Amino acid sequence: MAGGTRRTDVHTVPLGVVTGRRDLALTTVVEAGDPGITWAVVSELTDPSAYLRGGELLLTAGVNLPRTTAGLRAYVDAVVGAGISAIGFGVTPVHDTVPAGLAEQCHAHGLPLVSVPRPTPFAAVSQAVGAELEERRLRDLRRLGEAHQALALAVTADTPVERVLRVLAEALGGWALVAPPASSDPAPGGRHATRGAPRDLDPELQELVLRLTLPHGPRSAKARAGADEVFLHTVGSPPDDHGVVLVGRPDPLGITDRAVLRTATALLDLLARTDRGAPPAPGRLLTGLLLDGGVTEEALPLLAELTGGGDTGTYRVLHALPADRGRHTAPAGLPLDTRVLDTAPGTAGLLRAVLADRGDAEHRAGLEQLVLHGWIGALSGPVPPDGLPGADHTAASLLSRARAAGGPLLWGEDTDPFEALLAPEGADVLARGVLGPLADDTEPARLLRRTLHAWLTRHGNWDRAAADLGAHRNSVRYRIGRIERDLGVDLADAEQRMRLWFALTRRRPGG
Repeated sequence: MAGGTRRTDVHTVPLGVVTGRRDLALTTVVEAGDPGITWAVVSELTDPSAYLRGGELLLTAGVNLPRTTAGLRAYVDAVVGAGISAIGFGVTPVHDTVPAGLAEQCHAHGLPLVSVPRPTPFAAVSQAVGAELEERRLRDLRRLGEAHQALALAVTADTPVERVLRVLAEALGGWALVAPPASSDPAPGGRHATRGAPRDLDPELQELVLRLTLPHGPRSAKARAGADEVFLHTVGSPPDDHGVVLVGRPDPLGITDRAVLRTATALLDLLARTDRGAPPAPGRLLTGLLLDGGVTEEALPLLAELTGGGDTGTYRVLHALPADRGRHTAPAGLPLDTRVLDTAPGTAGLLRAVLADRGDAEHRAGLEQLVLHGWIGALSGPVPPDGLPGADHTAASLLSRARAAGGPLLWGEDTDPFEALLAPEGADVLARGVLGPLADDTEPARLLRRTLHAWLTRHGNWDRAAADLGAHRNSVRYRIGRIERDLGVDLADAEQRMRLWFALTRRRPGG
C-alpha cells in the first residue's frame, strides 16, 4: 500500500486529521489507510517525483494531468515511487470532478485520494498541515521534557534501575526490562522488569542478548516478538556490570520516543557502572549537568571531591575523541584527575569529563598528554558549577574545531578577534546595519534570522537546513530568496555570507 509505511524519522500528521477538519471540507475519493503526512506541496508538473522527499500530501488541480490511461498510470507510478502519502485533487477550474481514471489508478496502487473543493485554497490545506505538525512538535517537546525530569528524579531513588525502567515504560507506553548477560549465572536482582515484560525471552531475543554482550559484538538491535517490536541496547561494561535493556511495544518508536530511550539507556549505562546498591554519584552529577541544567546545591561538595577541586569553586568541561583509528589508551587509563567522566554510547567513543580548574598552563599540558595517549581533546574555560551546561556546549563546539585543526584546543587561547576589536554595543550597531529589516523584533524577522542562521551553518545545504528548522526545503528556498531581495545581497558571494554571519552572531537580542 502506498504511504502505508509509517515514517518515524520525521514528525507527521495522520491524513485523517487533515480530512477531518471541517474548515477544509475535503472529501475522500479513494480510501487506503491513514498514512502520516510530512508536508503539503503543490505541483502541476507532469512528473513531480524529482522534487518530492516522501510522505507529502501532493496537491494538484490537474493542469498537466495526462488524459490517457497509460499516462495516468505513469503519473501515479512516479509519485508512488517518490513515496508520497496521498494526493489532494482540486476541482475546478480545470476539472469539474476528480477524473475517474486518476481514481482508478490510485485505487490500484493503494494511494489515498482526496478531493479539494473550489472554496478551499491549496494554501489553506498547507497551513492546516503545518499547524497540525507544529502542534505535534510542541506536544512532543513537552512530553520529552516531562520524561527527562522524571528520569532525572528516578536515578536518585533507592532502587534507581527499577525506577528508570518504570519511567521509560510509562513514557513509551510499553514494557521494559534489563537482562543480565545470557552467559552469566542467574543472580538475585540481576534481572529488572516492569509490568507486561515477558518472564522468559524467546530464543531469538536470547540470541540477540548473547550477541550484544559479547566483547566485540554490536551495541543495539531490533526484533519482532509476538505483537511487539522490541528494541535492545547494551548497558554497562563487559565482562562485569553489564547487561541489555529491552523495550517492547506494538508500534515503532517515533523521534521523541527514541530521544527518551537514548536518555534512559545512558542513565542505565551509568547505573550499571556503579557499585550495586549504592547511589551513582557521578551519574547524578552528569544527570544534573545534561538534563536539569545545572548541579544542585547538595551535590557541590560531591563535585569538588570527585574532581579533586578542593575550594577552587570553578570547573572545566573536557570533550575528547580518539585521534584516529589506531591504538589509544582506554578512558579509565587516561591521566585525568577526576571521577566525573563518561563515554557516551553510540558517539564514536566521545569522552566527556568535568575537571577542577587548575589554570591554562596545567590544562594545556594535560591536553598534550592526551595526545600522547592517542586522544584529541577540547577544554572549556573555567566556570562556576551553574555554568557547566554552557561549558559542555562550548567544549563540544571546540572539539569540532580541534578535529579540523588536528590538535587539541583550549578555550581562551582561541578567542574571537572581533570581540577584542569591538565593544558589544558597537558590534550590535554594525550587526543591525547589516541585517536591516531582519534585525527587527517581529516574528517574520525572527523566522528569517533563524532560517538564515541554519542555512549558513549548513553551508547552503537546503535539505540539512530544512531538517534543522523542521520545514520543507522549498520553504527554506523561498525564505532565502526573500532575504536576498529584502537586503539586496547575493548569497552566492562568500563576502556577503561572512558579513551576515557576523551580524547574526553579534546582534544583541532586544537591543
